[in-house]
Amino acid sequence: MPRIPWILLGVLVVLPTQACARVLLTREAAFAQAFGPRAQVVARTVYLTPEQVAAVEQAAGAKLASARVVAYRGALGDSLVGTAYLDTHAVRSQMETVMIVVTPGGKVGAVEVLAFNEPDDYLPPPRWLDRFDGHTLSKDLKPGLAVPSLSGATLTARAVSSAVRRTLALHAALAALATPTPPVKAAR
Repeated sequence: MPRIPWILLGVLVVLPTQACARVLLTREAAFAQAFGPRAQVVARTVYLTPEQVAAVEQAAGAKLASARVVAYRGALGDSLVGTAYLDTHAVRSQMETVMIVVTPGGKVGAVEVLAFNEPDDYLPPPRWLDRFDGHTLSKDLKPGLAVPSLSGATLTARAVSSAVRRTLALHAALAALATPTPPVKAAR
């Protein structure tokens, strides 16, 4: 058989695996897992100003991909269960989407990988992701400091840690926007 058909066959086999995202958990399934199957989830889109973006990046120690933020608030009746954020970022050369749930108290409630395009060797195990639970925003929220290092998946550990810090900083910024400022009385 001529050489060109073999090369073409190789390209056809490799391209589909490289071009499509590997979804591990759908957004809806992740929300049901995080908030409960009966929770009502409402999306809120906010566009941050350049000053707000700079403040979030400073607090997180990580860059934001966009000034557009979508917060998914999960509630059961009148009770807020938590707020979920989806963070899509590069790990090595491929993309990963992580859902970070923030509790009403401002702590990490859950971290879940929804899509992962790197080899499985770099996929963080659930027990490692659980180590973020209960943490608040801190510059020490990094592998080897507040959470353990992830042997063999250092870039994944750094990417997930950055996503968690970004999310906690975004959540704090959005909470500040939602808090009404008391009116100031005019000087007489």
